[in-house]
Amino acid sequence: MKHTLLAAALFLIASMGFASAAHAGEPYEAFVSKYCIACHGPDQQEGELRIDQLSRDFALGGEAHRWAEVIERVNAGDMPPEGELQPTQDEIAVFVTKLDSLIKAGRAARMAARPPVSHYRLSREEYQNTVYDLLGVHYDPTKPGELNEDTLWHGYERIGSELTLSASHIESYYRAAETVLNRALPDEPVETRKVRKTAAQLRYGGKDHQQWLDRFGIKRQLRYLMLPNMPQPREELGRAFSPNWFGKDRTPQSGLYRMRLQASGLRPLGGPFPNLRIGPKSSSNVINGLIELDVTAPEDNPAVYEVEVMLEKPTEFSFDVVAPQAYDIRGGKHFKSSVTYKPGYLFTHSSESELLAPVAPQMFDQDGNAIFPTVIVDWIEWEGPLETEAERSLRHGLLPPDDATVDRVAEHLQRFAGRAWRRPVQPEELDSYLIAYQDERDAGESTADAFRVAMKGVLTSRHFIYLVEGEPEVREHLNDWELASRLSYFLWSSMPDEGLFAAAQNGALSNVRRTASPSKSVTSTDKMSVVLADEVDRMLTQSRVNRFIKDFSRQWLQLHRLGMFPPDRGIYQTYDEWLETSLRNEPIEFFREMFTKNLPIDNFIESDWTMANARISDFYGIPEPTGIGFERISLKSGDHRGGVLTMGAVLGLTSDGTRHRPVHRGVWVSETIFNQTPPPPPANVDPIDPIPPEGTKVTIRDRIEAHAVNASCAACHRKIDPLGLAFDQYDAIGQWRTRERVEGGKGQDPLVDASGVMPDGRDFQDAQQFKHLLLEDRDKFLRAFIEHLSTYALRRVLTVDDADDIEAIVAEAKKNQYGVRDIVRAVAMSELMRKR
Repeated sequence: MKHTLLAAALFLIASMGFASAAHAGEPYEAFVSKYCIACHGPDQQEGELRIDQLSRDFALGGEAHRWAEVIERVNAGDMPPEGELQPTQDEIAVFVTKLDSLIKAGRAARMAARPPVSHYRLSREEYQNTVYDLLGVHYDPTKPGELNEDTLWHGYERIGSELTLSASHIESYYRAAETVLNRALPDEPVETRKVRKTAAQLRYGGKDHQQWLDRFGIKRQLRYLMLPNMPQPREELGRAFSPNWFGKDRTPQSGLYRMRLQASGLRPLGGPFPNLRIGPKSSSNVINGLIELDVTAPEDNPAVYEVEVMLEKPTEFSFDVVAPQAYDIRGGKHFKSSVTYKPGYLFTHSSESELLAPVAPQMFDQDGNAIFPTVIVDWIEWEGPLETEAERSLRHGLLPPDDATVDRVAEHLQRFAGRAWRRPVQPEELDSYLIAYQDERDAGESTADAFRVAMKGVLTSRHFIYLVEGEPEVREHLNDWELASRLSYFLWSSMPDEGLFAAAQNGALSNVRRTASPSKSVTSTDKMSVVLADEVDRMLTQSRVNRFIKDFSRQWLQLHRLGMFPPDRGIYQTYDEWLETSLRNEPIEFFREMFTKNLPIDNFIESDWTMANARISDFYGIPEPTGIGFERISLKSGDHRGGVLTMGAVLGLTSDGTRHRPVHRGVWVSETIFNQTPPPPPANVDPIDPIPPEGTKVTIRDRIEAHAVNASCAACHRKIDPLGLAFDQYDAIGQWRTRERVEGGKGQDPLVDASGVMPDGRDFQDAQQFKHLLLEDRDKFLRAFIEHLSTYALRRVLTVDDADDIEAIVAEAKKNQYGVRDIVRAVAMSELMRKR
């Protein structure tokens, strides 16, 4: 065995030497030796790249992307750099032409050697959507003890190579299938109930307190006053939801519930609207916000707020009014003993001061303005579980009749498996499941219970948990069933609907249109399936496309990173959990507006509008929405906002808990806007030096520039730093500033300098000018955006092999004025989407 391995190793080494010698006479090698090796060879490795050591085996393709980058840099005039010997245009043409032909030949060889089958596991979000669209049941895979968290790759949670399957995953999928089937086929029918609790019942136990109100001559109804940063009591009084509200005869079932609440609030002058949080209480006495909303209605004109929410085995919920640290009202301790829990305490209106406990601190200043945010609840109503006829119809005829023959059972199972596996299913594929069914019947189980065992097998099969592409034969393109699933999981994050299934069944998705004249060559437009175009257009207008809007935008922008380093509340006292939630939703709602109205991608870089709710408007200091939730808000030049780059979420996710991080912001811009991931820092690189106690206060920019003098750091910092320093006028939570708050050192906090020089030499003075330079590079951003969309759609990392197809999509997008929905359509209709 050892001799065999040694011989193989010697053969490999000899082959590598032969390949190197064989390529030595290539025209591109002369170019490399003359113009590249000086900066990227044994004596110097600019950007940690040694071209002399790059593989020349283009069929293997391991470093084809590095050669493609060399071509791009030479074409752009970046290589060789200024001050070095420059090639002629003829030399460049010969070099690029030859190297490009080798890359394409290698690509063809790799495509011919592809494995026959590819598997892409569903993400948790996709699993949740799929079981809903398959069976009409709600299931939360993120609940503790359910499906494992998805592994991320640059924010994407659906990359096939990252979503492996372990023993713990298999166990979780069996539990999930059991839960889903129990909800789809419950032992008892689902009964929707409605219950309403008034403030008198919530706060005072429903007792007759009118005699106390009569004592003061007050005719108003009792109301429930809630104070900030003080979760309500653990006992029954003060609950937002309790299972026994629906009656003690049964526990409310898991499912979708509608909550309606009549409430109003008191807002401090210049402060945020009160935010009401409703949810279960953790062991640390913190309310986990299942429902969060801004209460914008004034005390004398309460509004009804309505939310639909998924409840898993409903338990007790509590109320909490969330406010920034600046409105913590002394930690709430004084109120806790004097107002909230005081026996006999009553509340009807803030003007009835005689009802307040005498030891309570005042609620208003001398001008009558509220000092802190307060919520006043009149009543709360719950209704559920909610089921629509469309949801119930998905389960009609699912179970075979009690007296069904084995053949009849097999027909039912084949029909169910066909939808679950998203393709035609052959009878022999179900043999093992039918054996399990028969074993259950022989053991005395009913037809229904035995059939559930078979269904559970279908839902834990690889054909359900994975998107399987390429089975059973090796081919270049997806078949119609595979294409239908790829499209649906791209645009809907779920399985195909009946329309897509029907198109796949008829083979219409790949049925191309031909030109009328036989002599005329078939163009790319002519190759487009008419049915495919109609189906994509239909999918883009269905409500399910909102899943794509949410999922793609949060993954592309890496919004999961927001809150990974919670801001120091001692420094950023205006920051709270509701602000963080609102900031995370702002770019999603912005993307929704862009997609719905098919706005050009320029708006991602710069816009004179944004999407904001009341909390964000207060944070940014911009006009407030007229209604509840997010609305489109116009911006002025002095608002210092516009586009995604100056959104609080983006500026916050690239910061830590105490300060902004320009380098991390630059890396984010490079990855998100240009789809270029900078190389990692060198090993054992020295950190940025802290400011000594006796030193002078200097900005982080000054300290980074001192750090980047190091030769091993300078090359990357020249490309990354300007992309992040442009936003130095925004602090760690995204607030505008002119001076940088510096811990330690002596002197005044220094002025911020947001100027810089782009890697190509163009300079800018601030974020606004920087964004204008990005707009000049619109086509680079377009290409990067398409690459991000394609990565999301294909569930894999793009390679140099995809370059031509990406260029074709770019060309199509330019025809349609860069509209976002048109770009998404171009990706869905592309040749790239049809390839395996």
